[in-house]
Amino acid sequence: MPAARRPEQVRRFFDRAGQLDRDSPVPLYYQLQEMLKEDIDAGNWQAGEILPSEAELETRFGVSRTVIRKALDVLAADGQVIRQKGRGTVVAPPKLLYEAVAAAREWRHEDLAQRAVLSDVIDVRQVVAGTNLGTLLQISPSSRLFEITAVAAVDHPVSLSQAYVRCDASAELTAATEGSGALPLVVGGPELLAQLAERCGLRPHRSELSVEATTANEFECATLGIRSGATTFLVSTVVRDADDVPLAFLRSVVRSDHFRFTATVVHDLEGRSSAESGSPS
Repeated sequence: MPAARRPEQVRRFFDRAGQLDRDSPVPLYYQLQEMLKEDIDAGNWQAGEILPSEAELETRFGVSRTVIRKALDVLAADGQVIRQKGRGTVVAPPKLLYEAVAAAREWRHEDLAQRAVLSDVIDVRQVVAGTNLGTLLQISPSSRLFEITAVAAVDHPVSLSQAYVRCDASAELTAATEGSGALPLVVGGPELLAQLAERCGLRPHRSELSVEATTANEFECATLGIRSGATTFLVSTVVRDADDVPLAFLRSVVRSDHFRFTATVVHDLEGRSSAESGSPS
């Protein structure tokens, strides 16, 4: 990963960059952060590379350091850059993408070397489904489920998940239910859903998810290493097999600086719209 900013990169950026519009109702700092964001998204900067310094931006665009710092703060809050004392503003790794139509993996990453891994299995136990989960998973309220609490990480924790998996979802899970109850999950291996598929015989075919903003509680903040009361994304997912039978329900709290949601909408000739697929990053 590049560790420094090369002078020709800065020159090429300034060659590409337009001027800030001082007559626009859009604040100058917001114009600047959009300009930088677009240049990063276009692939002109790699993770670990250092953006132009505050002094260079000040000279090029004729704006104050206050304007520049506000622009960089917006990028930092969005998880696109990291402000490092003594180094400058460093481009962050690409965000995670969440597969709305899941095959074997819950998470994927644009940089395969930086794929999210299962970094901690906090707890595994069997619980009674109850009315809500029973209805969601189409089983009796008295049925038993595996409840798995786990953390995924890319260098540092990025998500905290609770998974409720039908004990009859695979022969391996049924055997674990009747035996020791232990699941062969490996810390440092692929994320949770991938291991349930690869090591526990789960056969995910399609996922239905909803995404909402939420405020992290004390446990989530401590686990994910974020400030008290930070805004996170809550991703709720029902995982189904090829016969449309629900296999599991996952509730994941994801750091907002490591998540982006995208969706494809299909429009028919009558003007109705339907979501075809989606993915957060």
